[in-house]
Amino acid sequence: MGRMTLTLPRLGETMEEARVTDWLVAPGAAYRRGDVLLEVETDKTVVEVPALADGVLVAQLVVPGDMVALDQPIAEVEVAFDTTTARTTPAILAEATPALVVAPVIMPPEAHNWRALVAPPGPVAASPAARAAARAAGVDLSELTGSGRRGRIMASDVAGAASQGAAASVVLLHGLFDDARGWRDLPEQLRALGHASHALDLPGHGSSPAVAATLDGMADALAPWLPDGPLVLIGHSLGAALAARLARRLGTRLTRLILIAPAGIGARINPDFTQGILAARTPAALGRALALLDAGPISPSAMALELERLITLRDGHALISAAMAQDGLQQIDITADLANLACPVSVIFGTADRILHWQDIAHLPAHVACHLVHGAGHLPHLAAPGLIARLIGHATAPRDRRMPT
Repeated sequence: MGRMTLTLPRLGETMEEARVTDWLVAPGAAYRRGDVLLEVETDKTVVEVPALADGVLVAQLVVPGDMVALDQPIAEVEVAFDTTTARTTPAILAEATPALVVAPVIMPPEAHNWRALVAPPGPVAASPAARAAARAAGVDLSELTGSGRRGRIMASDVAGAASQGAAASVVLLHGLFDDARGWRDLPEQLRALGHASHALDLPGHGSSPAVAATLDGMADALAPWLPDGPLVLIGHSLGAALAARLARRLGTRLTRLILIAPAGIGARINPDFTQGILAARTPAALGRALALLDAGPISPSAMALELERLITLRDGHALISAAMAQDGLQQIDITADLANLACPVSVIFGTADRILHWQDIAHLPAHVACHLVHGAGHLPHLAAPGLIARLIGHATAPRDRRMPT
């Protein structure tokens, strides 16, 4: 076994770059030689990038929407052969493209023997045209029966499935100390893509009259406010942990779960953030705590208003904070909530997060897809709004609309 960096191969005579459209193997998942790792779009067509040897995907270095040049690093993998002759090594990568270097993922003890892991099902047999059509229409290929040779899914199969079913409503759940306005213009971006979007205030936050200090209590309070029909849940930080707890209750109503910088998947949390906000008595003190979010500058007048808002909600926030974390250690764990979900699950993290640790994705179930926003802090959906909108749009696109190009 050895660590190596995969680069984008030449997939056509005139190809010099390609746009990443979809990952088929999640970080931490084992794959076999010949399995499709990801799909990319060249100037001519959508093509598949296969694995040349058995291995385990350690980290994705590019995300859907990225334009990648020929021979640019795309993933870190563990492979079952000698990597001394590999074209690109971690040492060369660190020297040539430092912005793309990803720290090694610290795998949990039970994952070190990757051969002992149960490998996920192999990639769905589908034509590149079918995969492109499925992404545009929001159709899950694993739910289709192919009409092509040996059951291969064709574009016509996707077109038939896309004519059925209604789009899911999108529900956004914000993080600790925030409120529904913290999503800024993301709800409007989703509505522009054709989604019914609902940003809710968590109990003890914003205008919510509910009071709850545990995930189950918060889930009980929010459940009556969820719209009817199929749902997509998108949560940030504490809201992501709450979304995972709600997901377990929704069953087949939930079509997709997207967690942004989620709490509850690792042990550590920066106590300077929670304690700093709860203890702040002046705008300057609050500013020092909020700076850990890496959300950009805040005007003095806006900081004063934010302090006034937080002081009025401080008692409820203190109860929630104590239930969520103590002495820099998280008191909640959502990995069991995620383990048996039938719907697709995605986790988005910034690699410069100063509140939580992106390396905690190593504790996630193997079926969870992970996306890293390089250089982003605890608010990757604000640091890269276009990218996040594309990821959410491709994942939840209504079946009668296409993503804008």
